[in-house]
This record gives sequence, structure tokens and C-alpha cells, in this order.
Amino acid sequence: MYTRILVPLDLTDRHERAVEAAAALAAAGGGTVELLHVVEEIVGLPQEEERAFYRRLEAAARRQLGGWGKLLAAHKVQWQAQVTYGSRAREILRRAAEGSCDLIVLSSHKVDPNRKGEGLGTLSYQLGILAPCSVLLVK
Repeated sequence: MYTRILVPLDLTDRHERAVEAAAALAAAGGGTVELLHVVEEIVGLPQEEERAFYRRLEAAARRQLGGWGKLLAAHKVQWQAQVTYGSRAREILRRAAEGSCDLIVLSSHKVDPNRKGEGLGTLSYQLGILAPCSVLLVK
């Protein structure tokens, strides 16, 4: 059973199936879920210079994570939210390692098998290969 589940989320509304899957797995094993949003830093736009811009992104992320947290709470699953800054893949891998996560659950998209090589540079592909724990891709 999985006891420490990490769910990386962006600011879209397409993650219901991934959050539901994490909730079911956490509830079955008495586990907890960490919702994570990484604010991608824009090259040439440092945080120090555009503090208000980055703070607005962080506030939006916290609101979004809070909404997903309500879904987890409805399933009686303990959860926490984390917002961090940096490279998405690097930060997700860091949180997974630091948090001793045993599963990463993330939304993924379908890849067209007729378009060879497409999707190989996606975040889900990178995490599937590099993660220090199991990865569940939800489509």
C-alpha cells in the first residue's frame, strides 16, 4: 500500500481523475497526499524583480490546491499543499525524494503512436523514468 503520495498539479482543471485515484489509494492504505504546484520561473524574469507577478501565481496555485484538498477531505484523506518555485521536473523529483514518497500520481495525456517520438519530452515521461518511487499516470 502507498502511504506517502505526491500529486503534482498545474493550474488547469484537468486533474480530477488523478486526485480521485490518489484519494482512493491513500484511503485504502491510511496514507497522506501532498499536492504540489511548481511555479515555473521564467528565464529573464527573476523573482526579485517581479515579486508581485510571482506572488499572484503562488496565490492562484494555493487557491487551486485548496480546491483539490476539499476533494481529498471529502474522501477523509489527510493532505497538505506545497507551492515551490523552479523547474517543474526537478522540483517534483526533489519533493518526492525529500518527502520519502512512495508514489507520484499525475495527469497525463494520450500520445499518438503514429507520431513517433512525440511525448518523449513530456513531464510525465521524464518523471516516469527519473522518479525515485513508483509513478501512476492517469489519462
